[in-house]
Amino acid sequence: MNDEKPVKGKVAFQKEMFLISNYIDKVNEWAEFGPHFLGPYSEISEASMDNLISMGLVEKKEGYTYKITSSGIRVLGLKQDLFSSEEKEAIADFKKFIDNLTDDEILLFIYASHPDFTIESVKYRAIMRTRVKDSISIYKKGVVSLEKAAFLAGINIETLLDLQEE
Repeated sequence: MNDEKPVKGKVAFQKEMFLISNYIDKVNEWAEFGPHFLGPYSEISEASMDNLISMGLVEKKEGYTYKITSSGIRVLGLKQDLFSSEEKEAIADFKKFIDNLTDDEILLFIYASHPDFTIESVKYRAIMRTRVKDSISIYKKGVVSLEKAAFLAGINIETLLDLQEE
């Protein structure tokens, strides 16, 4: 896993945890995600991050970037047996996926894929207004398939291809 690369902000952290929790049941049971101002949110995850920061295992940098410290890396090494190799690989994949996206692209992906978490969102309408542009951007970054990009855009593949060429 690429444990040392920082998580680039609160939105990225919460949505990365959300994706992980949807894949790993024991994280899902612990995290308790619910609808919030920017989609899925876990108060427990935020409190846990604050605890990691207060223990010196994670550093909060400017712009709410979270970086694991050398002490954090040592502790993480002791906890590697909590997850199977498949789960660790999935966590690394989710982190890489989120790292490649802007906050708006992250929110588009989450909102389109999990609409039940949008009911309290303060950015839902704004995200949906730029969904075609953002889905093309996500596709061009190579992190989703053409089919998924069309789904995120809310249009068919042919229309997405036409718009992408403009």
